Amino acid sequence: MASNLNFVLIMEIVIEQTLQKLSENYDEWNKRYETYLKEIWQNEGKSNKAFRKPLNLSLYSTVGTRNEKCYFLRFKGQNVGKITVSNSKEVKLNSLVAPGKFHELGDCPILKGHEAVEWHSEEAFNFRHYFKHKEESTKTKSPEHFIENRLLIEFRQRNGRIKQIRNIQPVLLHELFFQMPTPLKASDHVPKYSGKNGGGIDIISRIRTKEGHIRLCVMEVKDENEEKETQKNAMSQAIIYATFIAKLIEVQKDWLKFFSGHHRRSGKLSNSLDAKDIEVVTIMPIGGTETFDKKDLSVMGTDYVLHCRTLYYDKYKFENDNIFEFSGSLLEDIKL
Repeated sequence: MASNLNFVLIMEIVIEQTLQKLSENYDEWNKRYETYLKEIWQNEGKSNKAFRKPLNLSLYSTVGTRNEKCYFLRFKGQNVGKITVSNSKEVKLNSLVAPGKFHELGDCPILKGHEAVEWHSEEAFNFRHYFKHKEESTKTKSPEHFIENRLLIEFRQRNGRIKQIRNIQPVLLHELFFQMPTPLKASDHVPKYSGKNGGGIDIISRIRTKEGHIRLCVMEVKDENEEKETQKNAMSQAIIYATFIAKLIEVQKDWLKFFSGHHRRSGKLSNSLDAKDIEVVTIMPIGGTETFDKKDLSVMGTDYVLHCRTLYYDKYKFENDNIFEFSGSLLEDIKL
């Protein structure tokens, strides 16, 4: 019990430190995120892509390219291409595959540094064909990015008969996967203000609870669960990011519209998304490391409460059968 109490105090200090960093740098991040959202809504036409998503690849957007009509192609979560669409709807492809020893994509027909090619050219066809037939076992740079990508695909499923967890959907940017940026670094589990170079939230989603409430959910994804990266440490990282989201919504209410799934500023705010509760979830393999779970923490100076929960997956099942078998306390909150 004493250990659990100590962990609560530690996490409360993490929240306090995060809020202090945000207070000290309020003008910088407040103005920047106000501009982000304004420009995201001004570019709502980015959802009309003018090309088809290639098979075996995922499409992503970024807040950093909110003013550009460009899209990123990922294979197993790794950036491999950038598509740009001109005002005249001319579509071009740039490869982002760089030669290297940390992946098995060096034989890609177009490598980084090659000039942009027309989307319907033979070179672009060969690029798409290469990834269309690339084996799932192909080594890429980051196993963690692969997990994130598969989770996003799983959570976006709308067919409840094949979806492992119902009542969960990722928040999208221009109807595409993205990482929500923050002005904070949290990788060493202590908040550091980093401005435009802050870390990104792995997955931000909406869930429906057993009581029927729809909550925002900040998710931190790990591909390991061991002493060098315990569940407790992963949770502290997620809490830093969730604290920022709570503060962001507190001072800029329009972000609640965005997280609710609105594509533009106009229209009434849906009152279905909780304006006082955020689920904070670590997603990682089943393991026996120190945990911080089933605890609720208040974010001082806001109306928000962070509900800290776990979601585990069977690593053997995923690596051998490419399916998620989930367990953890989030399943006690979510409507299944």
